Amino acid sequence: MRAIQLPAYQGNIIRALRSLEIVENTLPALLDDEVMVEVRAAPANPSDLAFIQGGYNVRKPLPAIPGFEGTGKIVFVGKDEHAHKLLGKRVSFFSQSERGGSWASYTPVKAADCLELDERIPDEQAACFSVNPFTAYAMVELAKNNGSKAIVQNAASGQVGRFINSLAGMSGIAVINIVRKEEQLQKMADAGFENVLWTQDEEFLPRLKQLATALDARLAFDAAGGVQSGHMLSCMPEGSTLYLYGALAGRTLSEIPASDVIFKKKAITGFNMNEWKAKLPKDEFEKISRRLQQLFISGDLKTNVQGRFPLADYEKGLMQYIRGMSDGKVLLIP
Repeated sequence: MRAIQLPAYQGNIIRALRSLEIVENTLPALLDDEVMVEVRAAPANPSDLAFIQGGYNVRKPLPAIPGFEGTGKIVFVGKDEHAHKLLGKRVSFFSQSERGGSWASYTPVKAADCLELDERIPDEQAACFSVNPFTAYAMVELAKNNGSKAIVQNAASGQVGRFINSLAGMSGIAVINIVRKEEQLQKMADAGFENVLWTQDEEFLPRLKQLATALDARLAFDAAGGVQSGHMLSCMPEGSTLYLYGALAGRTLSEIPASDVIFKKKAITGFNMNEWKAKLPKDEFEKISRRLQQLFISGDLKTNVQGRFPLADYEKGLMQYIRGMSDGKVLLIP
């Protein structure tokens, strides 16, 4: 098997990329509950970049193969019954196992971490299926269960943000969208998304407060952290909650209005998809997967893909992704 290998964690992203190398390995022997996936496509996600920098909550023994998500065909299986049922199946998978990674031609994955796919879903959509669509689905369900009429989100032009817009729209929930680049205003408008605010606009905070009050937006989804956390929370009505699910702006939160937390019942909490998944009733995740797959088949949901690169051109592909994450996913094709 061919794989991209990380020899050491590097805090600087450019040094981290330059430290990666292509290696040839023998296929590892499977554990009973594992399957071997012949990888057809694997995306680069922000979590992958954080991982190779050593800044993610998952750290593997080194050297390690990066990549948490991908799609492919199962060519070998372990001894467990569930693993045997997947032989020859085409799947999407999400795995943070120390035993492999998706940036490789083959990778061992626990059978429980694989989702069988409808053949009508192309590889480029299947490669990005196991993380972002479920993250957006879970957060919109949070809004529905809380009876929210509207939500606020930043990183709105990214893939999770676009999925949230689409899924919230299907449920009659308004979305206030925050973007960090001026050119993203037009891109969001072209996609049909409303209430789009640019963080550098002089009227950003007054407009955010006006919209949040008018639409009664009491739930926020924060992918950035930093000062945006405080800005979002301060502009929202009494009793609002901010869910932090990413740290694109850094690893700290700031500008949190202490008086709002004390006197206006505002709160900050975290969202982790793995924890959400673990709390679902048995078989519920599979049911959600089938519902989401139908939305991809119908075209109501779609992952934007800006580039496809063979494994050997990983540095070029990853640099393109770093320069323009909101332009869509970059796929590595083993």
